Amino acid sequence: MDIRRETELISNYVVRMRKHFHQYPELSMKEYETSKRIQEELTNMGIPFTTAGETGVIGIIGKGEKVIALRADMDALPIEEKNEVAYKSVNCGVMHACGHDAHVASLLGAAMILKKHEKDLRCTVKFIFQPGEEVSQGAKLICESGNLDDVVAIFGLHVFTDIPCGKINIEAGPRMAASDHFAIRVIGKPGHAGKPQQCVDATLAGAALVMNLQSIISREIDPVDTAVVTIGRFSSGTAHNIISGEANLEGTARHFSYDAQHHIEQSIKRIALSTATCYGASCHVDYKRSLHPEVNNDPVLTDLCMIGAAKLFDPEDIITVPKMMLGEDFSTYQQQVPGVFAFVGAGNKALGRAYPNHHEHFNIDERAVTNSVMLYVAFAMEYSDNIR
Repeated sequence: MDIRRETELISNYVVRMRKHFHQYPELSMKEYETSKRIQEELTNMGIPFTTAGETGVIGIIGKGEKVIALRADMDALPIEEKNEVAYKSVNCGVMHACGHDAHVASLLGAAMILKKHEKDLRCTVKFIFQPGEEVSQGAKLICESGNLDDVVAIFGLHVFTDIPCGKINIEAGPRMAASDHFAIRVIGKPGHAGKPQQCVDATLAGAALVMNLQSIISREIDPVDTAVVTIGRFSSGTAHNIISGEANLEGTARHFSYDAQHHIEQSIKRIALSTATCYGASCHVDYKRSLHPEVNNDPVLTDLCMIGAAKLFDPEDIITVPKMMLGEDFSTYQQQVPGVFAFVGAGNKALGRAYPNHHEHFNIDERAVTNSVMLYVAFAMEYSDNIR
């Protein structure tokens, strides 16, 4: 099979699909119309499918004894899109700001190509269209539904705009972090802004806590380790002239080891309590350890992926990228079967498409979609061709 030629033949289709999914984004575990459209496209291709949960879709082709899986996530984010493009989100407050629209479109493209060459496959291929990646529920759902029980290898990918379009990355070992979630409630004593002596200012205590938590990484974690603590939400107060009696903080801790995870959790609880006490307040910490571990690429499958990629991309376009502190529930699959997760460049500063993932202006160079198609197909064909 000439993968590059086959991808060129369907390039208009996959770009059109990407724009469609971008225009009609849906939040995690509520991807009803997305799921419906995927099922329609698979039906048109003559690909049978099953479902998982309310929105997950798993297409199946081939008749080989060994089963491999290709995975794409399909949920969007609660972000109001600020791009002025013809395919701008029509769903208020919801946006494909992480590239999952491109993942779905490219996996549909790969399904179309592999279905066309189904007779050449020596394995069975499952196409997993997964809901709820952003809330770390979808991969767990797919596994619990039994759809991974017969799978022996899995491949996934993610587009990133901080990697130039045309470049790809496939490396063995740790690639993306485990991500914990924590919520802190600071309780003070409300009152009049003109009489602070009668109050305990939860806003002040919360602000101090935000600053103090930053010392965990800079002063308590070994500098050669990789970890981060971020406060993503801080809410306090109801009016300009009322001293707040309650502040709520939410954040995430990212890491690559159990030791770092344990230390960060204990430090957050210690610092929250001591900071609140220092300001005469009290606090409650709810710390939830990661719903998924770090993404860790299998070395044997990574070598196989690299062989396939080298047939499609120039050597200078297969680049090294440091492991990322972003989380990905693809790692849930890797706890069950060997897997590889690739990074696909989607940034193009000349087109104004270099805003980071999860940004209101996030957009991609759509060549990343066709590059993703080729990687999906290359993995399936390399695995099939190397079955003994």
